[in-house]
Amino acid sequence: MPPNLKNTFDLAHLVKTHRQTASPTGGKMTAQTLADLAGVGRDTIFRMERGEDVSFDTAMRVLRILGLVLHAEPPQWPDINNAHAHFKVQP
Repeated sequence: MPPNLKNTFDLAHLVKTHRQTASPTGGKMTAQTLADLAGVGRDTIFRMERGEDVSFDTAMRVLRILGLVLHAEPPQWPDINNAHAHFKVQP
C-alpha cells in the first residue's frame, strides 16, 4: 500500500528516498539529474527534500520522473485517541 502523504515532510521523505534508488542501476540519482529530467531547477529538488512548499505542477513533474503518482481519496479523520499521531509533523 502506498504511503499517505499528510504534509510536505511526507512528500520530502518520499522524493528523497526514491531519488536515492532511482538510477537505472539502482543507485542514487543526483538532484541535478532529477531536476533536468523534471524541467525544474536543482534548488527546487533540494527545497522539496527539505519539506518546503513547491507548486503542485512541480511536485507532479518530479513524482512522474520517479515513477510515482498521486492517488486522491477522502481522508480518514482521526478519532480522539489517535489525533496526535495523525497530525504530528515530522521535521
